[in-house]
Amino acid sequence: MLEMKLNSCSMKKMYLKGFVYGVAVTSWLLSAALHNPRMSGNIYSDIVNFWWRDHELRLGLAPCFEYFFEYPPLSCVVTYLARVIGGATLENYYSAFVYLSLPFYLILAWSIINIVEKTGVRKIGLLAIASPSLVFYGIYNYDHIAAALVGLSIALFIIGRLEWSGVVAGLAFTVKLYSGFLLPLFLMELNNNRQRLRYFLYFLAGAIPFYLIQLILNPSSLLEFFRYHVGWGLENAWYIWIFGKPDSTSAKIFGLALGAYLVLRVYLMDGSLLAKCFLSVSVWLLSSYIFTPQMVIWLIPLIASQPRSFYFWPALEITNVGIILTWFGEYDPIMPGSPPQILALIRAFSIGLMALSVFFAETGTSPKTLLFRRLGKAHFQA
Repeated sequence: MLEMKLNSCSMKKMYLKGFVYGVAVTSWLLSAALHNPRMSGNIYSDIVNFWWRDHELRLGLAPCFEYFFEYPPLSCVVTYLARVIGGATLENYYSAFVYLSLPFYLILAWSIINIVEKTGVRKIGLLAIASPSLVFYGIYNYDHIAAALVGLSIALFIIGRLEWSGVVAGLAFTVKLYSGFLLPLFLMELNNNRQRLRYFLYFLAGAIPFYLIQLILNPSSLLEFFRYHVGWGLENAWYIWIFGKPDSTSAKIFGLALGAYLVLRVYLMDGSLLAKCFLSVSVWLLSSYIFTPQMVIWLIPLIASQPRSFYFWPALEITNVGIILTWFGEYDPIMPGSPPQILALIRAFSIGLMALSVFFAETGTSPKTLLFRRLGKAHFQA
């Protein structure tokens, strides 16, 4: 009887895993179709835009290494591989990028399964793979690749494969820089300085080769990268409603200062590794002066271990998808009052509530208690 129950339990787990992988592949197929340049009514994607924007890419030159490209080097390698494999036509280049993306959808699914299993959280965390943002912004940019590598790094860390976790975290840093926010959390979680040094060296082993090759082949590219992003104005930041101008230097300083403060507070708080990983990325997105909708994909492997965040997840996803659907209209989409910025404001409120729900659950402090504590401190100081 016990053996039958064990077999039944094992079969349920197998079916559940199969379902997660099935959803991942379905998301990949839908995203590929949604942005396919051959499909009528297709939705904008950066990947297709790069083809038309950069004549160097059409000529077969390597982004980052032979001309300036505004993304880290592994993103450039994937783009170049798509061009080499696909050849000199947009359709084949796009198809090559689609197929290069499939392994990362599967890695993301594997990571979510293992994070949920190893941490023992409720299986609702598996729903993270069904993110609508993964459909609308998957075959769009490189965020699905970064999220897959970050999720893989976390899963490997949890199961004790620290060396591989460090290497993969370093690779993630060569796709999108946000994985750097998680490195201090991994290091603080380790038991001693020797382990921390080893992990950091493995991180460098994953990250340094790509940046070093880029620096050798295109010495000015890293400085250009920095200047490009510093010069970018506000995009979907909630405080555009306060400052009013996308090119406001004061607004950018405010966002960077707020982000640095909140991330530091997360580093110093008591809590589990996965909760702090989720919070550090969430508060950075909330404060960043650039919060493009594809960045929500960063949260997918992180919310899997935070079931409390799912209460507000639908609002985050609906508003995030709405941004691309309302972006191209007879208005300036980056100005307050436009439909995309109204949705971005609601999205910011949603992600703030997600972060607060995780924070309160992790610290064991209710919002009411925290409010009275603050009010009492203010009264005492007065």
